[in-house]
Amino acid sequence: MTLASSLNREAACGQNWDAIVIGAGPAGAVAARQLAHQNLRTLLIERKTFPRYKVCGCCLNQRAIDALQQIGLGQLLDSTGAVPLNQFRMQYQERETSVTLPGGLAISREVFDTRLVQSAVEAGADYLQDTTATLLNESEEAGLRSVVLTTQGQHAGTASAKVILAADGLGHPSLQNCPGFDMQVAADSRIGVGATFAANDDSSYPAGLIHMAIHRSGYVGLVRVEGDNLNLAAAIDRDFIKQCAGPADAVLQILRESGSPVLPEMTESSFKGTLPVTRKTLRPVGKRLFVLGDAAGYLEPFTGEGMANAITEGVAVAQLVPEGLRHWDSAVEQKWLSTHYALTDGRLFWCRWLTRLLRSPTAVGWGLRLFQLFPGMARPIVARLNH
Repeated sequence: MTLASSLNREAACGQNWDAIVIGAGPAGAVAARQLAHQNLRTLLIERKTFPRYKVCGCCLNQRAIDALQQIGLGQLLDSTGAVPLNQFRMQYQERETSVTLPGGLAISREVFDTRLVQSAVEAGADYLQDTTATLLNESEEAGLRSVVLTTQGQHAGTASAKVILAADGLGHPSLQNCPGFDMQVAADSRIGVGATFAANDDSSYPAGLIHMAIHRSGYVGLVRVEGDNLNLAAAIDRDFIKQCAGPADAVLQILRESGSPVLPEMTESSFKGTLPVTRKTLRPVGKRLFVLGDAAGYLEPFTGEGMANAITEGVAVAQLVPEGLRHWDSAVEQKWLSTHYALTDGRLFWCRWLTRLLRSPTAVGWGLRLFQLFPGMARPIVARLNH
């Protein structure tokens, strides 16, 4: 499925919007849809052309599914060919253990994000793709904030709205000209690496399984998505990637040393990378500005935590925007801070705790032994991340 912009750039610049949402990933698309359902004039801007590939684990956990069903998007999942998930398997130095999942689906970001944007347009939001939006660092005029639009490096105009939502992912480039929104990047932050490839032989990585290959220098996750495709997403130390002469070799070495099967298709795939992933924005709110999803802070995913967080933040911010439209003050900003921390802090603790655990070969070895002997120990952790 392909998408087209619902208006041109001249039309986007020719009116004042209630809300401009920058970034059409799950956080931005869900927020735009929910705002449009409230009859707010909403413009959703995306710098890529959809459908587009994105380095991501492609898992929706039960929390994400519940959130989508609550806003009437359960049917969207039913129509995409998403693959039900039932098991999470970890492998390290040829030792492995499995944990039953309380629910979940696997779906490629090409399909999922495109369907979410389509649902936002159907709700009444306008959509403009292949366009970069950068927030101007200026005091508000007549209760508006403005963004500069560019395409292929060329200035395309300026659009204004009463509220801006920055949901443009790691590094939030839309805020590059706004002091106070620098992201704090962890010194040991890893690089995200990903690829998707057709793999007809499903004996090694069957449908319904999230497989995690663990290594002292990172981990590689694999899951089957719709159409018999296998999605690979990894988080790898920067020095290890350099030692291996690139992300592809690093992924293959992690798989081999963990004892995980290396499929012929993997050696022929084109791998893509990301910015260092472990980062957060110290204050994800400003004057007539909300920051959400990965733009506010990266939640390192294991069974779909990042996607769930993006969706729930998209729903939550749309509930707060009308108050900001009526009257913007520090109370509105404080409410978003409280909401953002309530949605992310507990899960952020568990995800970072697990990330640190995976960096220790000794801890991983003992952890897998314990999970093999006492499978029930892992269930509360998985349940906490999934709900």
